[in-house]
Amino acid sequence: MSGKAAIITAFEPSAFMGGIETYTAQLVDLLKTRNIETDIYHTGQILEEHGLHNDYLGRLYLTGRKVLASDEEYDLVIANAFYGLGYFPPKAKTYNIFHLTHMGFAEEIKGVVPMNQYLEWRLLWGEFCESVSAFNRLRIAVSESVKDELRIYYGIDDADIVHNCLDVNAFVKQDREQSRRKWGIPGEAFVGLYVGRWDVLKGCDILKNIMAGAPDVYWTVVLGTGSDKGAVPMPDNIRVIEQAAHENMKEIYSAADFMLFPSRYEGFGYVIIEAMACELPVITANVGIAKTICKKGPFREMLLPDYSSGMEEIVLTAIGKIEYLRKNKDWKEHIVKEGRRLMEQEFDIKQWKEKIIGILGL
Repeated sequence: MSGKAAIITAFEPSAFMGGIETYTAQLVDLLKTRNIETDIYHTGQILEEHGLHNDYLGRLYLTGRKVLASDEEYDLVIANAFYGLGYFPPKAKTYNIFHLTHMGFAEEIKGVVPMNQYLEWRLLWGEFCESVSAFNRLRIAVSESVKDELRIYYGIDDADIVHNCLDVNAFVKQDREQSRRKWGIPGEAFVGLYVGRWDVLKGCDILKNIMAGAPDVYWTVVLGTGSDKGAVPMPDNIRVIEQAAHENMKEIYSAADFMLFPSRYEGFGYVIIEAMACELPVITANVGIAKTICKKGPFREMLLPDYSSGMEEIVLTAIGKIEYLRKNKDWKEHIVKEGRRLMEQEFDIKQWKEKIIGILGL
């Protein structure tokens, strides 16, 4: 098979580290194996005036119009999230991949952000951009929770679910002692890991309280794009790593004893499956792919209470789970082996490729 495809997305995948960019790079590699040449269109390419008050909406719209102007070249168009808004009406065979829903996101963080921000995310990016971006094209959801949100908020009940994936041969547990030496982590410490933006939407307020309540844990904080290192507490038991290369993350996962994932909302949550593939237990909020994984076997024991339970209940529960992991090594060994087995069976890139090839008709 051969042909040409366009992918419409937010950022250049090689210049920005994030879940959608990881997904886009995997998609480009997959299309290449089918002899399909890929052009990537993203909002950073838009330099001309658009005349809209909201600059990002204007650049997003013009990105799609650029594809429309030359879509006779393409056999296939794939849009991430609402970035295909301006590609309308679609003429080529078109897919929209929903990595989250902004209406679902807005509802989960209501009261945490200012009302104008909540309304923008719900009404502009959700009710307008996402609903239009889903029109007259095939839809893919990256998790069961995203498919549920598409049905609840937009009345879309025909999205195919294709979980995000990872290469289980690349994400493998590394030597613990060597990894700790390389990253400056004390060899005998009981190590907790946090990976992501330092942002209240990611639960940094919860994390700060858990850190304060577990002072005998050595915390490694791997900051994502857009984080302010100065906002992170800096006592002696916290090590901050900024912008770790993705290929080095398997070492950092292997250096820890557990990962804490207190995010208020996720469409998927890549770091959950990466950590589990590296045999690291994950104490997590019930968001994204955790909603699916934590229905099974021992993983339900790693769930934190919903945010409606209040800060104190979440913090106390997290500290209790941390102590249980510390004191019950056999149980910890069991859950990490089960996690690795699950990643190999259901989240490896081989399964993802097979599903995507079938859905895209490749």
